[in-house]
Amino acid sequence: MKNSFEDAVKELTQRHPEYAASAYEFMRAGLDFAVQQYPKEGDNKHLTAEELYMGTCKYALEEYGPLAHHVLKFWGIQSSRDFGQIVYNLISVGVFGKQPEDKQEQFDNLTDLKEILDAPYKTDNPSTIQQ
Repeated sequence: MKNSFEDAVKELTQRHPEYAASAYEFMRAGLDFAVQQYPKEGDNKHLTAEELYMGTCKYALEEYGPLAHHVLKFWGIQSSRDFGQIVYNLISVGVFGKQPEDKQEQFDNLTDLKEILDAPYKTDNPSTIQQ
């Protein structure tokens, strides 16, 4: 790993300016949250791509509520593919680890990010909205 997480993020934002530094900080905190959401037996705390994605989405909802999608989009995160890119960027600088069977493509085509983040706030009956 680099000297510090901050140094790693600085390097990554220079190499990958499409993602804000906050996107990497979010992913690190989201991983910690996801590990708690999907407890594993023994010392192996490894999550699948889908578990990391879903757990981190849940973290986003808890942290940012109905603004979660807008916050992530502001940081450059618009899809599950972006989650994979950020995770593998963090792997490339030694912040995250991976198992031999892990592939970045496992983040592609997971449930639509906007759908997940907007779902808790949708109403099926627009007529219930008072004017």
